[in-house]
Amino acid sequence: MTAIGLLLLVVALGGIALGIFMAVDPKTRDSGKLFAIWWVPGVAAASGVLMRDVVTFTVGIVCFVVAGAVILFEDRRPRQAQVREKGDLARGPEGDGRLDSEKTTQENRTQDSRRAAS
Repeated sequence: MTAIGLLLLVVALGGIALGIFMAVDPKTRDSGKLFAIWWVPGVAAASGVLMRDVVTFTVGIVCFVVAGAVILFEDRRPRQAQVREKGDLARGPEGDGRLDSEKTTQENRTQDSRRAAS
């Protein structure tokens, strides 16, 4: 029984480590966080096996299943890209991402002359 508990504990800690590794990369940050959190109840279930405590094992497994369902539904939900609108007040009508204070003087003069012409 101890060998099974230790094996489950190593797998759960490996899952947490993999989730943290995934969370470091900006592309997989959200999925990595969820993956790491998902394996925390796995550690609880493994410790329940090691302690031979049925309640700890049961609560850990139930939480593990619920967290797995959350991950499953979260991955099926389409993610929307967060794109700024073209008419954002801070960007101006040209869609330049820099603020006026970040532009060079020549760029500001050109922009002011275009505004005056229209």
